Formats: sequence, structure tokens, C-alpha cells
Amino acid sequence: MVSEFQDSCEDDPVALSPVVQELLVDLATLAAVFSAVIAFLVEIREDPFPYLGLPVPCRVGMHSASLARDLGLVEYVVNEAIDPPIIYISRVLRADWWRVSATGLALSVGTGPVEGH
Repeated sequence: MVSEFQDSCEDDPVALSPVVQELLVDLATLAAVFSAVIAFLVEIREDPFPYLGLPVPCRVGMHSASLARDLGLVEYVVNEAIDPPIIYISRVLRADWWRVSATGLALSVGTGPVEGH
């Protein structure tokens, strides 16, 4: 898995999957989520193993960490065989689909809006 993105990261130790790139350019992405992802990218450049990052069970090299303000999770792969380590951000699991209704706010956890709210 790590070798797939190794060649594309010659100058930058952090590579983003196409899904994560779409998230960052999508105008529907809330500013809070955008800033939380950018904050994570800054943090991961400083330390490939952030304080709240955990290894994903049964997936060698895969880690997950929560976004700032608990807006979701980030899954990423770290290739420690290279110095500096190469990091591939594979996906962001978002919890940002807020819907305002007459009764207040409703939150749905997932990767998209929930129908019927």
C-alpha cells in the first residue's frame, strides 16, 4: 500500500488520496471541517504519530486520529522505512452534516447527509 504513493511524494512527505483532495476543494465542506483537516495536516507534518493517533487493528502501518473539535476521524498510512517518513492520508470520516430544523440541530455521523432530516 505504501509503495503505491511513494513515487508521487518526492518533495512532500504528506500525500492526499483523491477522496481527501475532493473534500478540501468541495464548496459544500463546512469551514470548521476544512480548518480541522488543515490543522491535522500541519500536526502530521510535525509528528507522524500525533498524541491521539492510534494504530488501526489488523492493518499494518495504518493509523487513525481524531480531527480537532471532534468533527471526524482521519485514517492514514505511515512509511517509517524512509527518513523522513512518508505519510498517505487515505480518508476523512466526517461527522459534520448538521441540519437545522424547527426542533433544533440534528447530527448524523457518516460521510454524507442523511435523507429526511
